[in-house]
Amino acid sequence: MSEYYNRSYTGFLLLLMLTASMIFNSCVSIKKYVYFKDLPDTSSKNIVIEPITPYVDPKIEPADILSITVQPMLKNLVSGNDNNQDGGNTAKIGGQANLFPVDKNGYIEYSLIGRLKVAGLSTSEARELIREKSLYYYKDPVVNVRITNFQITILGDVNKPGRYTSESEKMSIVDAIAESGDLLTSAKRDNILLIRSEADQKIYSRFDLTNTKIFNNPYYYLKQHDIIYVEPNKYKVQGSDQSFIRNLGILSSLISIASLLLVYKSIK
Repeated sequence: MSEYYNRSYTGFLLLLMLTASMIFNSCVSIKKYVYFKDLPDTSSKNIVIEPITPYVDPKIEPADILSITVQPMLKNLVSGNDNNQDGGNTAKIGGQANLFPVDKNGYIEYSLIGRLKVAGLSTSEARELIREKSLYYYKDPVVNVRITNFQITILGDVNKPGRYTSESEKMSIVDAIAESGDLLTSAKRDNILLIRSEADQKIYSRFDLTNTKIFNNPYYYLKQHDIIYVEPNKYKVQGSDQSFIRNLGILSSLISIASLLLVYKSIK
């Protein structure tokens, strides 16, 4: 009887250890929530990370919509006198922005100048091109060009998934995540997916927010129409899986019944 009791007691302890192990393994380390955890936790000195990915102006693409503002002094086309910059011989042109869609061939239709191919140019290069063409009609024109539909799509385990339009063309993966209200606690911070369309191909890149190597990623700075997907961790997926929850409940019930039977046999 004593030997049977010892076996039952040992089995019960093993069952408790197995259950405790399952609970322990289901706990998530706090380190998984920390950004840039490879940095030392000290403020004794500044840390410099180099080299980092340099920013490159994005190129204008077909289907982009450009905001173009020209603020020139209009030349006196009647008398040919363009030296007078005030009074009746010049006219100040208002600085209200106009929107110009880029067609499928990469051209825009601009008043006075006509068709201009801007696809493949950065906004600064397009600005210089328009300024050069405008010199025939305007005196010392000031030109501003901006991509108005610089949009980033953020999907997955973030506070505010959706499509965001940036006022600036200089937008990084960190800026985009901040725009979405940051990641949820259930998000996988070490495997964020970027999907980018270039010509007729798709480019996929992964980011790890827990490591400062993210600043060396060649895709750290985003382009218009980039898609970011934040994957949830397995615990959230399991928590939302009804079959998993049902099976977990059945397993818990079986463990409870087995535990009661072991206790009953050990004291019988």
